[in-house]
Amino acid sequence: MSRSDEAVDSIQTMIARNGWSDGFQLPSQRTLAEELGFSRPTVREALVALETMGRVEIKPGKGAFLVDGTAMGMPRAVANHSALSGRESQMYQFRYAIEPAIAGLVAVNATAAQKHDMGVVVAAMRQALESRDLAEFSRLDFAFHSHMIEAANNRFFTEAITPFLGIFFESQTLPLVLDDSVHDTVREHEEVMGHILAGRSAEAHKAMEKHVCGVAERAGVKLVE
Repeated sequence: MSRSDEAVDSIQTMIARNGWSDGFQLPSQRTLAEELGFSRPTVREALVALETMGRVEIKPGKGAFLVDGTAMGMPRAVANHSALSGRESQMYQFRYAIEPAIAGLVAVNATAAQKHDMGVVVAAMRQALESRDLAEFSRLDFAFHSHMIEAANNRFFTEAITPFLGIFFESQTLPLVLDDSVHDTVREHEEVMGHILAGRSAEAHKAMEKHVCGVAERAGVKLVE
């Protein structure tokens, strides 16, 4: 289990232990980090994951608030698809420009431990797909890409992408509404992971280009290649 996964569990335990209900504003990221023993970036990533799971709503400049579960068993970001307007198209284009380069770096820069953690996440994605747990699948999808950003071991990528993690996660969940094409998503992740494990930078770059194009196409977005 990654540190962000542990943070998600710890925050949910805190919520249950204190009996906090819908509408309650969670403590600040700094307070959560201090009380739970995680770094602020890890807490921030956990809150974004919880938002897409339908547990919290992050309001810029205000904080994170508890909300009511999911809509029809779908992640909250999917349920709110109509509210996203055209920004997901720009996010996919951003991902197409950035993520293949990150994947190429991960293949040569990631530590053995980082590669192992990413491989565990990809294996868990297939298990979540087989059980039709799309909320968990979306969380794992986000976790994989978050791990990849860190495993590039280049702080400029991390600093450039972190402010947009919420929208980034929304762009991953959009194609996943009870759609059999999620099998393609799993296969694409497995292909990227295979090249990363083998240290094949150019192949990892191409595989990630294929993945971003595929997930964008499944969301109805045409990329400029």
